[in-house]
Amino acid sequence: APNATADGAEVLVTPCSFDSSELRWTPTGEAAAKVKLSKQSGKNWRLVMGNTDIALSEVRTVSILGPKFLVLELASKGQVGLRSDDEAAMKAFTQELSKRRADYERFEQYEQGSVQSYFQYYAKLSNQQNMLQDGVRTATYRRAIIENPDDFRGKRALDLGAGSGILSFFAAQAGAEKVYAVEASSMAEVVRLLADGNDFLTNKIEVVNRPVETITNEVDGKVDVLVSEPIGTFLFNERMIESYLVARDRFLKPGGKMFPNVGTLCIAPFSDAMLHWEQQNKNTFWKNNSFYGIDLTPATERCLKEHFRQPIVDYINPECLVSKAVEKRFDFATISVESLHTIEMPFDFEISQPCLVHGMAGWFDAFFEGTNSTVLLSTAPWCPGTHWYQIRFLLEVPLAVNAGQRIEGTLKMEANNVQSYYVKLFMRIKGTDISSEASCIDLKDPEYRFYSSTNSYCPPGTGQNAAQQPGSPQPAAQYQQAHFVQTQAVPMGQGGMAMAPSQ
Repeated sequence: APNATADGAEVLVTPCSFDSSELRWTPTGEAAAKVKLSKQSGKNWRLVMGNTDIALSEVRTVSILGPKFLVLELASKGQVGLRSDDEAAMKAFTQELSKRRADYERFEQYEQGSVQSYFQYYAKLSNQQNMLQDGVRTATYRRAIIENPDDFRGKRALDLGAGSGILSFFAAQAGAEKVYAVEASSMAEVVRLLADGNDFLTNKIEVVNRPVETITNEVDGKVDVLVSEPIGTFLFNERMIESYLVARDRFLKPGGKMFPNVGTLCIAPFSDAMLHWEQQNKNTFWKNNSFYGIDLTPATERCLKEHFRQPIVDYINPECLVSKAVEKRFDFATISVESLHTIEMPFDFEISQPCLVHGMAGWFDAFFEGTNSTVLLSTAPWCPGTHWYQIRFLLEVPLAVNAGQRIEGTLKMEANNVQSYYVKLFMRIKGTDISSEASCIDLKDPEYRFYSSTNSYCPPGTGQNAAQQPGSPQPAAQYQQAHFVQTQAVPMGQGGMAMAPSQ
């Protein structure tokens, strides 16, 4: 049911406060009450203390002082002591509370090497320059902000993941009274440098150099509007949108604006024989049976699996798409952090031409629905190119399909602890038992084919525009290294082609 409520662990407690004169916790005199975790369908978990409902994002710290005593630090109330005579119930409640709060302490849950590399990457001006010089990205964000003056004039804004500070500066240009530029990397120093170097920004920008999950008193109260560019490859790579939702829960006023406020994932089947041929033949080196007297061929199959495990990031010729796209909408104003841990997109496509379906293409749209206007940022294949490109998930065994036949299946994304997702693609020719799948594609380990292949497609005008800018995106090998390549063994499969009879 859409409004169904799930209750978690609960415990009967006596509220306590800290007596600083006696240096001990004493009962407040309030009646004992039940404390529990509760969640409405599609919403975030909340803490219910008697008749008081508290957002989990308001719980700053949890301290266990003993098997029957717990201290919570709440953003609005300060420290609250909870004493219970039921040790088992208190333990169960504390464990579940810690588990649910993990969504608001994300960087503690990730592999620390990944986190370090992530912040090192965005602390480099060359990488900030690459994003700034994406004219579609930068101009669209500025337009979305400037064309919605009612959402910024005289308002307080928070820019999450400020980077060079460009969105903070746009917010100030739109009339924001104050902008908190939240940037966890050392790039925060550049935000302050640029703000101090532009007179109209000096008194409006306040730099907060820490992850949003760890902010305590640096942001004064709630803000009127959030701005952020939390977008990675295929929208969700790097998992920064979860931080965007944390900022929403902790710092955005009820009814406040989010720029962007909606993201849409789009997928469509594609046919690209050249791409598939390239991937199949990247194990050629390992087919050498006499490399300085060593037979390398036993590694051939593993090399093939590794390449098919990589998503392909490049521009897609729209002519390669063999069906209309399906979409999945994400409302950033309402979705929960937890809902992004597993993302599923079921599909049922009618194929437009006889072809080999080599896999699934993907891209995203971001919407800025402001008070004065709505602005769209699209990375679709028929739109001007961006530094996000598009993405393709390849099947090692393509499906041979006739025009009018349908393919059905699911694209499933499972979040991992290296700030990304593992993607599983399954598709079947409808009405048959003929299917193919890619069981584990690593979204964090793409091949940037736009740089690695002379056969890559370039949208009209994109190459020309890029050439006019001094400092095009860095070469693929460097870019992949900066995005911390991870590897994982995948089950062996069979080569060949899956074919369906004519209908």
